[in-house]
Amino acid sequence: MKNALITGISAGLGKALAETYKEFGYEVYGLSRRKVEGYKHIECDLIWKHQIPEKLRQVLTDVSEIDVVIFNAGVLGQIEFSNKVVLPELERVLDINTLSNKMILDYLINKKVKVEQVVAISSGASISTYPGWGAYSISKAALNMMMKVYAVENPKTHFLSLSPGPVNTSMQDFICEEIDGEKFEWKEKFVELRENAGAPSPENTADKIYGLLPRLKDELESGSFVDIRKL
Repeated sequence: MKNALITGISAGLGKALAETYKEFGYEVYGLSRRKVEGYKHIECDLIWKHQIPEKLRQVLTDVSEIDVVIFNAGVLGQIEFSNKVVLPELERVLDINTLSNKMILDYLINKKVKVEQVVAISSGASISTYPGWGAYSISKAALNMMMKVYAVENPKTHFLSLSPGPVNTSMQDFICEEIDGEKFEWKEKFVELRENAGAPSPENTADKIYGLLPRLKDELESGSFVDIRKL
């Protein structure tokens, strides 16, 4: 049986990815803040990143090979002009979106777990941003570069940063319902996208990612960034 390790599987895209990989016969190992049934799962809030090695030790008992690791968990963070975002908030977003993934990678490498493919769920905001998205964009840009660094240092594993584009999740709901549209004019774009059903469901996005990853592993250089909307 093939193995998949996925973070953030309690909701949204992570939940859909876990369901998809399980449906196709994978043993799914998951980390998320909330308890999830039906998988090899352990509750783990990635903000407490120094607890991650022990959590992984508990959930990955006797696992020596993983076919795919998907870093899905993430937070949008405070939407505010960068000079108004206090350092602890930036550090929080970096801890969850970037540094927690380093902790996972380091554990797997140091424990000599064979990993075929590592996929970081990134964002178009990592290469092109909006006013107010500073913390999120910085964290995702750093995540992209981290994948590149680990790719050149670990040539036997294929690394990929993947932007799924907007997905109909609670993050989109927050943007459409909570953001001040007068302060941040880009909100209208997201509202129109939701009203016109332009953002696919987590299930459809998960199915697309599952189908694409084997091909991307063969076609793209390890460490690449790809936006699946352009494929």
